[in-house]
Amino acid sequence: MAEIEHFLQYLQEQFRELEVLLRKILKEERSVHDEVLMKKGFIIHSYSLNYSEINLDVLSEILAELKNVLKREVQLQEDLEKYSEGLNDIERDFETIAKKKLHTNLLVKYLKEALYYCKLLITRIKQLKAMLQDGIKSHKKSLPKETEMFFASFENVGTKILKFVRYLEQLTQKIINFEKDAYYPEPRTYGRAMISHEYKKTLAKNKLSSSKDPTPVFDAPRSVIAKIKSMSKDQMKTFFGQIGVVGGMNVVFFQIRLKPVNYDHPIPQSNGLREYKFPKGIEVEILEAA
Repeated sequence: MAEIEHFLQYLQEQFRELEVLLRKILKEERSVHDEVLMKKGFIIHSYSLNYSEINLDVLSEILAELKNVLKREVQLQEDLEKYSEGLNDIERDFETIAKKKLHTNLLVKYLKEALYYCKLLITRIKQLKAMLQDGIKSHKKSLPKETEMFFASFENVGTKILKFVRYLEQLTQKIINFEKDAYYPEPRTYGRAMISHEYKKTLAKNKLSSSKDPTPVFDAPRSVIAKIKSMSKDQMKTFFGQIGVVGGMNVVFFQIRLKPVNYDHPIPQSNGLREYKFPKGIEVEILEAA
């Protein structure tokens, strides 16, 4: 799923220059309690205006970059839609393994909001440039009340954009860390012997059906697949009976990039197979059945 990492890094790049420019006039403050993101595992900061850095030149730079971002608005949303399925796959695997949510679903919401606030900030910057050209002094202590309220609104809008950037950075890093720990670079092949109703559910839903969690499977390189496929039903029953499989005999071979729960310590079996375990109900790519 490296393509998801590359997409998220690309998305960050689209806002990188805007972030740099906004940080010229917005100072990062302490962490604050954010009802949405803090509770979902993201670190959020507040920002305050750096009044000494507000001038016509820096505002013009920010304005130009806001317009550059918005030129790509439709493309960014289309790109996100293109990668939504991959993000959903990572979300599903993360929740299965980590037993908590990654919250990739917030990406659609926060991108849409960030683009909206980019439009709003363009209006605020045009207003502020006109105010500066009329001779207003951008020193907090000298601001009349109505102008101070304008600056508070300006600060809030800029903060909303930077909040999206911070969320995107942290989401990307969480996915990179999860990919490194949870997946192999290439899919690996496994098999599972199961009774009839588990077999039917596994084939119908492409998910490991089992009464056990985690679900035992066996390592299935080509040589093992060929050996099992050459067996008669009675031979298969005897072969898998050695490891405690009873009842009707069906075998499904599948591949998956996700690492087994015990990927670093497979369990040797008396019939020569190596047992691995996956979370119950994990989605797999079925190769064939025997």
